[in-house]
Amino acid sequence: MKTIVITGGNKGLGLAQTQRFLSDHRVVVIARSKGELDTLPHQENLEFVEQDLSQWRDTQWLDSVYEKWGPIGGLVNNAGMHLKKPVWEVSGDELENVLDLNVKAMFTACGRYVALHEEHGGAIVNLSSMGGLMALAGAAAYVTAKTAVIGLTRSIAVDAASRNIRCNAVCPGFIETNMTRAILAKDPARRDKIEGRIPSGQFGTPADIADAIHFLLGDNARYVNGIALPVDGGYSIGF
Repeated sequence: MKTIVITGGNKGLGLAQTQRFLSDHRVVVIARSKGELDTLPHQENLEFVEQDLSQWRDTQWLDSVYEKWGPIGGLVNNAGMHLKKPVWEVSGDELENVLDLNVKAMFTACGRYVALHEEHGGAIVNLSSMGGLMALAGAAAYVTAKTAVIGLTRSIAVDAASRNIRCNAVCPGFIETNMTRAILAKDPARRDKIEGRIPSGQFGTPADIADAIHFLLGDNARYVNGIALPVDGGYSIGF
């Protein structure tokens, strides 16, 4: 049974990713709390490791998983945070917080994963966003971070290919979550505008993102490397 490590796999999009892999993989979730993990089936295949990923210099959690279970079949860097502010309102501390979790923690986790798997091969999926592909109004720090994720992904894809390690990014569009519903319930006109731009005319689901990640980590994607895959119903190419 392959081991999959998912950061931030305890809630939201990450929870759907954990659920997608649990039926046929051992899943190790790295997060600050268990969140909603106890609600999932296949608990026998699930392990939780408490870790504050904003402490990005600390990658001992990866070593611990490797020492316990051996080679890690796939690493999903899902943990992240959002900040809805234009560039002139973002404080130095706020910028540092966004970059620490969204970029630096991912950078060091990828580096440690590749170092540990030099002789084993493996696969990495990094969570970017449509904000990594286009500007999102009033989210300068977030867009900066998610754009950096795509650059990091491409660099790892080139550098780690000789070690038989692939690295890809997934860029979610507008996804139907509890948070999204709560925000847009206060502004129905905005939801109509967003759906009008999506060629499919509908929001995606957390399962759509999980399915894309499952594919990219699997053997059927063995020749897919260095891409930034939009999972957005065509939003990024629509008008």
